[in-house]
Amino acid sequence: MHDFSNVTVTRNDDDSVSLLIDQKPISERYGMKFSASIVDELKALATGQNMKLFDQFVFAHTDLNFEHNYRYVTCIVNTETGYQVTRNFVYTINAQGQQPIEHVISKQGQPMTTADVHEFIHTHLQKSLNDYTDLNYAY
Repeated sequence: MHDFSNVTVTRNDDDSVSLLIDQKPISERYGMKFSASIVDELKALATGQNMKLFDQFVFAHTDLNFEHNYRYVTCIVNTETGYQVTRNFVYTINAQGQQPIEHVISKQGQPMTTADVHEFIHTHLQKSLNDYTDLNYAY
């Protein structure tokens, strides 16, 4: 197990902590703080394991049989070389009476960039409006 050297922990006055990985904040936009217990949870991660930090809803739609959810998920992964932040675009399909099926949407096996996610959403919306939606009727 490697050390915790690429993680910077700043203790805040309200007993929370702020985290930086390789001197970069995990969530620059929202200035997220975490419970101090996250430090022990991260140190307990075995190599290859990850911890979900944020799960942000992006959009959802329902067809006749299924609910489709798309989310953007931020995790910290304990790797051989240190802790890393990963961000994945995640698709979940829900069918009544069954366990949800979830998988990460990638672009040729690589995590999707912000531009890739925007393109995916735009293309998906256009396809839905053009191929599957009749705005003259509600089925």
